[in-house]
Amino acid sequence: MNQTTHVNHMPDSNREAIEGLWPSLDFTDDYMFGAVLRSNPDLCRRLLESILDIPIERVEIITPQRESRPSDRGKSVRLDAYVQDGNGRVFDIEMQQYRARQLVKRARYYQAVLDTEQLDKGTSYQELPDTFVIFFCTFDPFGRGLRRYTYCQACREDGSFAPWDGSARVYLNAKGTLGAISDDLQGVLDYMTGHNVPERGLAKDIERAVTDVLSSEDRRREYVDMQLRMQDEHDRGREEGFAEGHAEGLEQGRQQGLEQGRQQGLEQGLEQGRQQGRAQGLQQGIEQGQEKALQLLARLSSLLKEAGRSDELAQAISDSQKFEALCKEFDLK
Repeated sequence: MNQTTHVNHMPDSNREAIEGLWPSLDFTDDYMFGAVLRSNPDLCRRLLESILDIPIERVEIITPQRESRPSDRGKSVRLDAYVQDGNGRVFDIEMQQYRARQLVKRARYYQAVLDTEQLDKGTSYQELPDTFVIFFCTFDPFGRGLRRYTYCQACREDGSFAPWDGSARVYLNAKGTLGAISDDLQGVLDYMTGHNVPERGLAKDIERAVTDVLSSEDRRREYVDMQLRMQDEHDRGREEGFAEGHAEGLEQGRQQGLEQGRQQGLEQGLEQGRQQGRAQGLQQGIEQGQEKALQLLARLSSLLKEAGRSDELAQAISDSQKFEALCKEFDLK
């Protein structure tokens, strides 16, 4: 079944829930962030100039929500906004609303992915373009109070010696109070945290662009369809993952199979994670209740098998109401 067909069969309640989020989206939402930049190349150019303090003549390519993989076996990443300017420089601009573990190493991997994509086999290293990985953070990623943290190569023994290797990582702190940045960039950071927007300047233009996106019926449909596809992919992965993990659990023992085999399956499909919604960050809260849910499902599987009703297990996995009904029937708590 292809993705489009599968999305069309998603429950109407899922679509309605996602559509209900649309009016409240702001610049800090991943989709809105990418849509604003994609629709306004010159706005993207001005934003990059304010962040990096370098002149950018024009922006040629803006690809939001781009999925990249350095190799067939490498971990894939989804870039919020992939940008290339007229001089061949490459920029990955990310919006980060929640504190994430290993943010620094994630930025390192993103930079490696960009470099790998840019250099073909047999190409001279001299042709490797400058790459910049930029994170807009709604929190202070390093706790030093700086508005902007910029990291480039430097000599440990002589801090004044910093050969430019063509790469930089920049973290912007919307709650920072220290360090000099341009008025335009400060206005954008203030806008991200809900402060009053200046009557003119970059932040005001971004605010207008957000309003334009929200008023676009095409953008609304694109957002809803994208969220449904992502939810569909997640649900299918959960179902397939649990089926594999359950089979392994029966062979290898309940504890090992259910604890190790299905962390990417069942835990992300439980009702607690589903209620929060993909758009608000599924990673928030889905770790709670893992052990109890796994034990319940294992016990339910055993009871259904004894009752000659094993065929009901698959429905219970994909239907939370069915799962709850069966738990009540077998007095599982």
